[in-house]
Parts: sequence; structure tokens; C-alpha cells
Amino acid sequence: MSQRKKIFSLILFCSLICPVNANEGSKSSGVKLERHFVFDTVPLNLEEITSASDRIFTGTCTNVEEIEEDLESKLPVFKYTFKITESIKGLEGKGVTFKQWKPTTKDAGYEIGKKYILFLYPNSERGLTSPVGFLQGQFEVEKKGLIRRKEVVRNKTSNRGLNRNLRTQKKVIIEDAYLNDYVENCSELGIPMRYQEFVKAVKYLVKRDK
Repeated sequence: MSQRKKIFSLILFCSLICPVNANEGSKSSGVKLERHFVFDTVPLNLEEITSASDRIFTGTCTNVEEIEEDLESKLPVFKYTFKITESIKGLEGKGVTFKQWKPTTKDAGYEIGKKYILFLYPNSERGLTSPVGFLQGQFEVEKKGLIRRKEVVRNKTSNRGLNRNLRTQKKVIIEDAYLNDYVENCSELGIPMRYQEFVKAVKYLVKRDK
């Protein structure tokens, strides 16, 4: 694909799924939402991902439906249904359904039966969403360890950049020194984080952002 076509595709994508309030900066990070859509390769730290999210939850994918022409958006989409096991921001209830424009699901779809932590943008005017920062806001929950199998989380970038935005160098600061060091070490090394510590860090950032 030519550079011109790539730029056009990014602009089209932005116009299709950017939320109505996309020009408003996040409360604490000052990063505008439309920048996340257009510059999808720019690493965001965990604070920026959390602040830009409309909904954050842990859940298991229970259904995937491919729709060639969605009635609301007039676009090809995937409709995902999740059973929520832990709601962290913006959701109540035991389940959630959302739709993503089909091109945004390449290498970023969800498998039935798998557990994820998702950081989702607000729905656009066309009723579509996607994980914040594309692959950065989609974390798989896995079990590690031979004897004491503990849940760990990681995104497609192996958690790199979660402690600091690799472009601006803005760092996440968590008052709990142990938790702050843990997030920083896992992020710098690019290794999975334990589920409990990761969620605790996110909840702290959600509460601070209010």
C-alpha cells in the first residue's frame, strides 16, 4: 500500500470511529483522543490508556458475530459479547456487547472462551469502538506457573511503555511504592504482570482521574 493510501486509511478510520468528544483532552494526561486513533503506533503509558477509556473491564468472550453490513454503522463489523467478571470503569451488570469496524480487528480480535482486560474508547456516532491505542488497550489474561497457577496479563506489546510514554517519556506515578516499582519493572523488561497488581494499579489511576 502506498504512503498516500495509508494516510487516507488512517484519516478515514478516525472519521468513522472517533467519539463525539474526541477533541477534548483527557483530564489528567492532556492527550487528545483523536491522536490515539491517527497515531496508532505511539506508545501510551498506563495512565493515558486508563484516562482515555470509557469502559474498562475483565471478561470472557462468549460470542463473536461477523456482520457484513451493520445497520447502524453501514460498515462491516464484528460484534463481540463478553461475560464480565470484574468491572473497573464505566460499566455495571454481568455482560457487555460492543462492535468494532472489521479492519481494526486484524491481529486484535477476541477468541471465544478467552479472558481479557479491555480498555475501550467511547462509542463513536456510528456505534463503534476499539481498544485504546489499538493493541495497547487489549490485555490477555493467562495462567502461569506449574504448581501455583496465577493469573497474569499482557498486551500485544508485551506491556512495554506502560510505565512511561516512550515518545514523551511521561512516567506513571503510583503512591504505593511497591506497586509503582512493580509496574515499572515489568514494563521495562516487557514481561507479564500479575493480575491482582495490574488491576490494583488501574483502579488507583481510575480513582485519581475522577
